[in-house]
Amino acid sequence: MIATAPDSCPHRALCLMVAAMDDRKARVARNESISREINEGLEEAQASTSTERSLRLVCECGRPDCDRLLALTIREYEEIRADPRQFAVATGHVMAEVELIVRETERFTVVQKREGTPAAVTEALDPRD
Repeated sequence: MIATAPDSCPHRALCLMVAAMDDRKARVARNESISREINEGLEEAQASTSTERSLRLVCECGRPDCDRLLALTIREYEEIRADPRQFAVATGHVMAEVELIVRETERFTVVQKREGTPAAVTEALDPRD
């Protein structure tokens, strides 16, 4: 089957990539990118606070039913966000088929999207670009 994207798609190349992915990987990439956008807003709302103060951020895993909150400092979140392929997820929320563990803490796990489509999709959907 050849992947197609609707003419109305504003990011045609991205739409083609997502259409070519299997449904699970596409859903994971979209869910994680949505969580990242939420966290960007939460961080911005609390930007005037100290970089050592904890932020309450949503888990950036790809699980559609996840409602976990994570405690990260602004500095920790910025270190993760320095690479658009990295996400902060709750312990046990790693999706090994699309991501690798970068590091683990008592409060959260940092994952990085695997090379190929998962990395390309998250880079394309990065709200800081």
